[in-house]
Amino acid sequence: MPRRSRRYSSDSLTDSPSSEPSSDDERYERRRPLRKSRPRAARRGKRERSYRSMGKQWEQWPPRYDDSGPYDSPGYSSDEPPPRRAPPRSASFPPEQRQTKSALVLFGGVAVAILLVLLGAFALYRYFGESSGVGEASSTSGGSSAGKVVTVTKTLSGGVITTTVSTESSQATGGASSSGTTTAGDGSPTGSENSTSSSTGSLATTQPGLARNNIGIGFLPDYKNQDMAKINAGLGIKSSYYGWYAQLPATGEWDGSQLLSQLDDIKASGAIFQPAVMPTKGWAGLTKDEDYQALAIAKVMKQFTDEGIEVWLRFAHEVNWYLTDGTYQGMVDDFKAAWSVVAAAVADNPLVRMFFTPNVAGNFSTYEDFFPDDPSTVHYLSIDYYPKTPNDRFLAQVQEMYDKWCADGSIKFAIGETGNGWKATMEERLAWLEELTSEDAAKAMPHYVGVSWFNYNKGQVFYLYDEDTPATNEAMKAWIAAKETTTEGAAMGNA
Repeated sequence: MPRRSRRYSSDSLTDSPSSEPSSDDERYERRRPLRKSRPRAARRGKRERSYRSMGKQWEQWPPRYDDSGPYDSPGYSSDEPPPRRAPPRSASFPPEQRQTKSALVLFGGVAVAILLVLLGAFALYRYFGESSGVGEASSTSGGSSAGKVVTVTKTLSGGVITTTVSTESSQATGGASSSGTTTAGDGSPTGSENSTSSSTGSLATTQPGLARNNIGIGFLPDYKNQDMAKINAGLGIKSSYYGWYAQLPATGEWDGSQLLSQLDDIKASGAIFQPAVMPTKGWAGLTKDEDYQALAIAKVMKQFTDEGIEVWLRFAHEVNWYLTDGTYQGMVDDFKAAWSVVAAAVADNPLVRMFFTPNVAGNFSTYEDFFPDDPSTVHYLSIDYYPKTPNDRFLAQVQEMYDKWCADGSIKFAIGETGNGWKATMEERLAWLEELTSEDAAKAMPHYVGVSWFNYNKGQVFYLYDEDTPATNEAMKAWIAAKETTTEGAAMGNA
């Protein structure tokens, strides 16, 4: 049996086996030789053989990334530190693809910027465009009207005078014209709720301006040469009420430019606004099935109430007369349906009050026929009243109406429009104003709260203030001083 040689020699740290033993001393003193590292490839081959012996294949568990490299060669020694492996690089795109991606990002940014600019322009248009257009409506304060002024004055049977003032102007929508209309004749005043608007949206309980016996006094300024600033300054007062006229268009939504032309003057005056909105072109958009015009009215009224202005809306005023002379169209049922729709449109605005003001009628049943079906939609009641002669008495005309609808105070009473129905002198005009605000009227109708004077020169002179006639203004100021009037803050009525 041949002699088994030692695996390592005692005098060498090499891998070569020795065939000759070393001396005994060297044998006892030798240390365990260092194990020579084998190439990684050799070690991997051993592992692969081990995997195969277990019925597995190395390919079933490939490395997470390629381990191959210069340090995997057979001559590589594990005693040498392996070179640092560079991290895997992300895939790069061809230049054309990178340019396309950049172009898409740039295009998207530009599109977003354009969209934001368009949205901003639209918001500005809605904010400023809807409250503009005043240059195309009738103007009162010494300015010229931007359209053609049309005035029609009629003398009806029984001496009743009807005056219609119109300013035909090119409107953005509907082409409505601005007009004032007054009908002389006997009538009863409209009740008014205790109200003066405030910026907080509440209704006050005192008169905003001039009053006598707790009955407020206001004016409808002559659109040709007046505004409320002139009247207040000329008489040294603050008017309690401010009346103005407007007509709805035949087609398209009403933009309210005739009323909005006076917005600044109305706000500065501090008066309660009493706009007469006239459906002179029919009832389109004022029905239950199609209410776009009613919503347009509510939208215009909101522009006033947003400024803290209280509004008493005289919708379709003097309807009983205007349906007979052709100014309005249709029948009483058309009016009642429209009234209901408009009342519903403004119902969510606490500063808008509905003001029903028919014209004076020959018999009481006419008022009953035209009175809205739902009394809760009427906040103020009136008749536009122009006495035919100096002998006509105010209470004789209005007491029955007041007793039927206003006695319990659920509906207030006020005069929406008045003046003398004949060519009266200044003394006769003041005498009529005195009767309207008398102590007798205040006691007979505790919920009677105000009167608005038709301060026009149409067919005849109605002026209590006249810029060109100082004597008229002096007479009015003397009356104010002599009749125990209140400058502002009086109670709204005597209930």
